[in-house]
Amino acid sequence: MFAKKIGIDLGTASTRVYVRGEGIVLDEPSLAAVELEGPRVLAIGRQAAELAERTPDAVRLVHPVREGAIADRSAVDQALRLLVARAQGRQRLFRPEVMMCVPANATSEHRHALTSAAIAAGARLAWLIEAPLAAAMGLDLPVSAPDGCAVCDVGAGGMQVAVISLSGVVVAQTARAGGDHLDEAIADWVRQRHGVRLERRAAESLKLALGCAVPLDRPRSVEVTGPDAASAAATVAVSSSDVREAIQAPLRALAEAVRDVLGQLPARLESGVAERGLYLTGGGALLRGLDGFLARETGVPVRVAEDPRTCAVRGTRRALGEFELLQRRQLYLR
Repeated sequence: MFAKKIGIDLGTASTRVYVRGEGIVLDEPSLAAVELEGPRVLAIGRQAAELAERTPDAVRLVHPVREGAIADRSAVDQALRLLVARAQGRQRLFRPEVMMCVPANATSEHRHALTSAAIAAGARLAWLIEAPLAAAMGLDLPVSAPDGCAVCDVGAGGMQVAVISLSGVVVAQTARAGGDHLDEAIADWVRQRHGVRLERRAAESLKLALGCAVPLDRPRSVEVTGPDAASAAATVAVSSSDVREAIQAPLRALAEAVRDVLGQLPARLESGVAERGLYLTGGGALLRGLDGFLARETGVPVRVAEDPRTCAVRGTRRALGEFELLQRRQLYLR
């Protein structure tokens, strides 16, 4: 009764934490500042980035999670300890109950590592909810309906599309078509076309400024600077049509994953998905024209969720609100 209920969405780019009765209490980069000569995590999130900027010779920045998988087990363990402590605040008498999002295709090792880390971080109970299901719940979609609803979550580390029915993921598919893959494609295109090497942040800036899945009504361009083959600084102009060309491969992979899932639908789910359409969640859903591109490629209506970045962690709010029912029915929890 007095224990806090905490929802955690630990992604490649961002970590979000929800506390029942308090709302989303943390929304920060998924970063950990680790001792240069040891495994100890000194800070997480924005504090980690600030620490690395102040003392670059003393710490290294790591992403605990990459492309939906644990990249650094020690960093995950320590980051969860800090996250749970921050969510707990001064109320440490009662151990909290923690629900964490995982990819629909997460391995048993990944699931076990997360639950073990949460228990070690102080949780009394640790539950997992598949991220597409959490996102659908965050959108208040009828996840318990028999006729199905579809969600495509486009995060930094990848995308996953799933169809949900009777409170479970019926069919799911993943693709290397997340925000980081778009950044890589843009950097590769600029290097191949202009011979200029871009850092990841510069490629990401191009994506945010010019990224589009369909031609823009008003094309635009920006200048970027980076080292050329001779390591001299070179400045080139890149247009929105250039960026659209650069990201075609990951966009095609994304569309193919959606078509694969739709092609595997049982007949009983086709009408529900056709009527409700496909909902885009995750930060990648904000790519200009992605909804129109996918609608054209798949033949189903596509809608961008309101505040798509927080759908999954908002879903943990709904799941934690129905916690006793979920625990009894063993539907949403893994």
